[in-house]
Amino acid sequence: MRQDIHANQRDTTLPTARSGDSGLLRKLNLAAAMKAFLDAELLTVSDIRSTVGVSRPTAEELLATLLEQGFIREAPAPANGGRTPGRPARHYEVAAENFTVVGIDIGAHKVAVVLCDLRGNVLSVRRRSVDPDVGPAGRIGIAARLMKAAVRQTGTSWDHIRGVACGLTGAVTAGAVVRDIRTLRAGRDLDVYSLPGFDEIDVVAKISSCFERDVLVANDIHLAAVAERWQGAAVGARDLVYMHAGRRLWSAIVIDGRIHTGRHGLAAHVGAMKLLGWPEAMEALDREAHRLADSTTERSTGNQVRAVFAAAANGDRSAARAVDRVAEALALGASTLVHAIDPDLVVLGGGLSRTGDVLAEPFERHLAATSFATPEFRVSLLGDESVALGAARLALDDFEARLLAIPA
Repeated sequence: MRQDIHANQRDTTLPTARSGDSGLLRKLNLAAAMKAFLDAELLTVSDIRSTVGVSRPTAEELLATLLEQGFIREAPAPANGGRTPGRPARHYEVAAENFTVVGIDIGAHKVAVVLCDLRGNVLSVRRRSVDPDVGPAGRIGIAARLMKAAVRQTGTSWDHIRGVACGLTGAVTAGAVVRDIRTLRAGRDLDVYSLPGFDEIDVVAKISSCFERDVLVANDIHLAAVAERWQGAAVGARDLVYMHAGRRLWSAIVIDGRIHTGRHGLAAHVGAMKLLGWPEAMEALDREAHRLADSTTERSTGNQVRAVFAAAANGDRSAARAVDRVAEALALGASTLVHAIDPDLVVLGGGLSRTGDVLAEPFERHLAATSFATPEFRVSLLGDESVALGAARLALDDFEARLLAIPA
């Protein structure tokens, strides 16, 4: 499933060749054969003939070229293929492990890396917690080391890595332009956050330099929504509101199957609006965490916050009120976006979503109370690696576009 996020992504529609232009025709046929293999599990010579629209000798030539390039390999015949008279047809499949991509998540409290093959199979996941005060060099360096560890773990050749993409907290992406949200003009009633120091650097250049290759950079929550549509709770949804509930509230919207970023990349940033009451709701959650832990720390740990939800589930009224306040602020942001796009689905993700029904139920109740024709609601099926997984999907889309592009 292709997930578009950049306005300037390549169009993979294959052009038509002029009669007599044999070189261009061969390139077109080869690209069409590659696309056929990307769209199917197994193909035969006959399948290539019918899909690409070529003669049998041309189909055999295309297969020979793709075999030589390492793009495909011969595969066992399907078990339920049945028997046909004559010599059994040979089947071929994409050699997916020869073409890998890396998805990176650089967030406030963690850095994660996912290594996927061309089929989107996850080959390795590496994750490391980081202090919120760590600067750009430290975070990017951790990501690079995690990528190297993932490559070692899987035995993947560096030559097999065909694309790298990175999701970044606070990144604002509009087309090919990436900026830090703190560099934009913001009203006084907004709560704007990005990672420390990233507003002072050329993010794309710094990350690409560290990885010694071009790296695509996008907003992390946009990529989390991409992952949900690809392998999570929103598979098949055309219009989607995605709410990411953590220490801060983030969101994304999908319209007609594509992430909608808006003119400046600021679409769906309702979590920055103080009028939702999210900062106050999180402060109330912290107070409950301190009460339950008898703690004097300034900010609650993740375990302490989870203890509040556990207490609410066990009937602690004070904890339940704090959870309800979080759910109400979250639902108000979601209903604002629901009224804007009238989606098929609302998905709740982020760390707080993993507290289960104790948050999901009051959220759904408040969403219904503030929305016309409440859409279907689901909790994310993905864990902490959702952003990195969405980044891997972005890298796959970019690589496939380059793979199918017809050279001039």
